[in-house]
Amino acid sequence: MTTLPPEGQDGRPTGGDTPAAPQQPAAPQTPGAAPQPPAAPQPPQYQPPQQPAPPQYQPPVPPQQPQYQAPPAGGQAPPPGGYQQPQAGYAQPPVVNPIGNLQLNYWLSVFFSWLPALIFFLIDKDKGDQRLRALHAANLNFALLRIMAVFAGYILAAIFAFIPYVGPLIGGLLIAAVWIVPFVFHIIAATRVAQAYQNGQTDPFIVNLPMIK
Repeated sequence: MTTLPPEGQDGRPTGGDTPAAPQQPAAPQTPGAAPQPPAAPQPPQYQPPQQPAPPQYQPPVPPQQPQYQAPPAGGQAPPPGGYQQPQAGYAQPPVVNPIGNLQLNYWLSVFFSWLPALIFFLIDKDKGDQRLRALHAANLNFALLRIMAVFAGYILAAIFAFIPYVGPLIGGLLIAAVWIVPFVFHIIAATRVAQAYQNGQTDPFIVNLPMIK
């Protein structure tokens, strides 16, 4: 015998779960639907070029004065930078020895009289060396004295020429003396001028007439 499940009041079998109603399938997508068009690209926005900012003016910084640093004791080298005291005797113009010019002046004046003496005197008179100036002045004075002696000798010779017999002889000897004696004195002074400058003398001539100082 087959046992049937009990029925309920509404004639439906009882016991067990009621079967769920079947779900309806989803409607398929329409195959002919058109795809959405892509979005159009936006044009770039124009931005005006920015003007460069004007450079800001900065006043120039004044240079700093170098600081003077005395040389340290003990022979240590000063630190770099700053002003350093120059060493003694460095970058100083060499001292020119005037003895060479003096000798040249005197020897030229022995043979050419007053012209070289005047030139050297005008060149060296304002150099600040009083001893050098005095020696050039002494040379010029003696050169002028030689000229005066020659003129005086010729004048005296002309006077003695009126004396018969001995007058021309005396006049000739006098002219020779005013030429030879100053010439010899000038040579002696030219050989002594270097020693005179070193010893502080201002006139190396045996005899002279101080007209120009």
